[in-house]
Amino acid sequence: MLKLLVVDDEMVILQGLVKIIRTGNTPFMHIEYATDAVEAISMLSYFTPDLIITDINMPEKNGLQLIQEVKERQLCNRFIILTGYDEFAYARQAIQYQVIDYCLKPIDKQEILTLLRKVAKEIMEEKGAIDNRVHAQPPQSEYCLHVTRIVDYIKQNYDQDLSLDRFSELTDLHPAYISQLFKKETGVTFIQYLHDYRIAKAKELLLANTTLPVQLVGHQVGYENPQHFMKVFKKIAGCTPRSYRES
Repeated sequence: MLKLLVVDDEMVILQGLVKIIRTGNTPFMHIEYATDAVEAISMLSYFTPDLIITDINMPEKNGLQLIQEVKERQLCNRFIILTGYDEFAYARQAIQYQVIDYCLKPIDKQEILTLLRKVAKEIMEEKGAIDNRVHAQPPQSEYCLHVTRIVDYIKQNYDQDLSLDRFSELTDLHPAYISQLFKKETGVTFIQYLHDYRIAKAKELLLANTTLPVQLVGHQVGYENPQHFMKVFKKIAGCTPRSYRES
């Protein structure tokens, strides 16, 4: 199953393209999308696509800047540009970035599907022996990878609203199964791990910035409710955040 990220700030075009690909019988079975380059880069912290399709003209950061940053950070090395701008300067820069293709809007359904099947074949051929080794491993190895991705995502996004439903979207696994798998692989529940990590970060903040109000510390590590933060902190640390800081 290959993974694809589609980036376009025009929602109608974005949704239309994603629908075409999802119903087009290509090897790209796991498809995510973003409405701008900033969102796309954020998604790459937990989603590793085999291919990125991106528009050029987008707010804050254009598609070519997105490609440059992604390549520099080695997050993906295959790109297709889909744009309404038939300008030589854009095309020349796209060639410099070694993009796979430079397609113009409006989208031709058969053209994009044919291109994706061709790219998919090349990707699978390049993976070759690596794919064979992965597939030869017992299923547990794949599930361990899911847990690793979840843990990495928690570490990078612990200050956000996280839930099993969110990770279900990321892994294509049922929330209840993720809960069981996480406990089996880590020895603790998902909620316990999240609380432990957040409180560890809270302790760092309390000592690093002694003037930062306790309520703001809780907010910065993902607790919207100050009372809930106090309760969790005391349960894990054995004292209140204020007492911890003073001690």
